[in-house]
Amino acid sequence: MSTPPFAAPAATATPAVRKVRAAFVAQAALVAALVITLRWLRPPAWALTAILCATATFYPLWVDAVQGQANLLVVLLVTAGIVGIVQGKAKFGAALGVAAALKLTPLLLLAWLLLDRRFREAGFMLGALIALTAAAALLRFDDTLIFFRQVVPALAPGTAVYANQSLQGVIARVATTNPYTPPWTVVPWAYLVAPTLILTFIGLWVVRTRRQPAMLRAAAFLPLVPLASSVTWPHHLVLLLPVIWFGFIAIAGRGWPLPSTIAMGLLLLLFSVVARWPVGPAFNQPGFRAAQTADPAVFVVANALLFATLALFLLAPWLLRSR
Repeated sequence: MSTPPFAAPAATATPAVRKVRAAFVAQAALVAALVITLRWLRPPAWALTAILCATATFYPLWVDAVQGQANLLVVLLVTAGIVGIVQGKAKFGAALGVAAALKLTPLLLLAWLLLDRRFREAGFMLGALIALTAAAALLRFDDTLIFFRQVVPALAPGTAVYANQSLQGVIARVATTNPYTPPWTVVPWAYLVAPTLILTFIGLWVVRTRRQPAMLRAAAFLPLVPLASSVTWPHHLVLLLPVIWFGFIAIAGRGWPLPSTIAMGLLLLLFSVVARWPVGPAFNQPGFRAAQTADPAVFVVANALLFATLALFLLAPWLLRSR
């Protein structure tokens, strides 16, 4: 994900003030997103307990607390947008547009709207995005110019840096010559692999969610956003929290069937335990760079958030079903 100039004014305060302000806004946004979900779906007590425990221990959320960025505000906007849209309120598409103005990657949700033939919602989304981008250009023209001329072209190809948990990132680490890892092999057309996989996954989503409720289709699409992004840092994965919330509520509605409950538990194990497992050489220590692709255990742990996101996408239509 990347931060457009619309969000730049928030960075003009002193570091101490900015940190306190960001922490307050982030936690308020998280609580608001959770309240929206709970008021809409009204889960039973055990589902609420599972949701609170899963949220409190979600590793990307802890990383986000340290980073202090706008990701939880994006979670609120995306949650509100999805809840409003699936209830037939087209104007809530604007919430997705604001989310895309804060962090460019939610713009990928436009594909969900178009594939679901929600053209009015897509119009509201684009309208909000364009309006906020225009406002940013008027207020901070130089920053806007730098963002679109330098930042976007630099981020678009992705990066092989260790923390990038997108498909593009892991493919770059194992299949391209890069300064971060020794690749398994060098493939000239490696840059085509991630887009091809994303298009395949979108087709799979269309097939697997056909004739399913609107909420299921929206939530099942959400994991594709960090997978398709050129750069996905661990704290960006807080965007997946609504999928986990919806999943627990759906599982509780089916009476906690053992296979679904175990699957959700294993997903959270990947997200919150395996992803932070201390294995292999520490960062900047001898052998660290080589271990990222040469040591199987290190490779799994280093890319655990990617694997968890991919597993969530593949399992979501099954976990989110009502019966």
